[in-house]
Amino acid sequence: MGRWKRFTKRSSARIGIIAVVIFLVVAAFAPWLAPYGYRAQNLNRVLEAPSHDHLLGTDEFGRDVLSRIIYGTRISLAVGAIAVGIGMTVGTILGAIAGYWGGWMSLVIMGLVDVVWSFPTILLAIGFVAVLRPGLTSAMIALGLVTWPSYARMMRAQVLSLREKEFVEAAKAQGLTDTRVLIRHIGPNAMSPIIVLATLGMAGAILVESALSYLGLGAQPPAPSWGAMLSSGRNFIYRAPWLTVAPGLAIMFVVLAFNLCGDALRDAFDPRKV
Repeated sequence: MGRWKRFTKRSSARIGIIAVVIFLVVAAFAPWLAPYGYRAQNLNRVLEAPSHDHLLGTDEFGRDVLSRIIYGTRISLAVGAIAVGIGMTVGTILGAIAGYWGGWMSLVIMGLVDVVWSFPTILLAIGFVAVLRPGLTSAMIALGLVTWPSYARMMRAQVLSLREKEFVEAAKAQGLTDTRVLIRHIGPNAMSPIIVLATLGMAGAILVESALSYLGLGAQPPAPSWGAMLSSGRNFIYRAPWLTVAPGLAIMFVVLAFNLCGDALRDAFDPRKV
């Protein structure tokens, strides 16, 4: 059975794919889908309950919550994609170097992995953001810097298992340099688990970004970050619970969607199920 068929045969995978596509469409067409601008204020309609005019109510500045949720999709997906891209790029390169050449380079790289992993992810991300100054760009960079060890360890393990294979020996016999062997032959064959890890990493990156924004270290006002919306809504949790329920559900659904896709990809790439 092909990997695509194994991936899509699970109903949870199909649900995850559909949900991810919906979020991508919402992010891409946010200006056309949102009934109002995410900055548009109406101080005459502050903290209004959900109604026909405002399906998810309004916040303390009279801004439409639904519109801010829709625009916030852009922030969450962008942060997840860029953070995962940074972490995956740095991790796969360092992991490939450690696995292929080994020696002192492997000791240094894996030592760095152990150092980074000795700190809780959220605390290390807070430390990086504090150094880089609070903001969305800083949050993306910080998330990339705290997630690369997972990709490095995974890539190193893959390279170690592949570098003695026959097709690698054949490539070396043809006179290819170590760099070309690593890039053209080992790299493509080692990427399957990295892709799975990146899909699951999207969910983790979105969660951590929401936590950073909740603490005021991520996206800064008036950017419609879901974490920042949760933070501002906690002051009105009894008077206007929709301010926390709406972004909380948005975070839950997008994280669930990527987790479902990641779990299905892990099963699809499992060599024991070929």
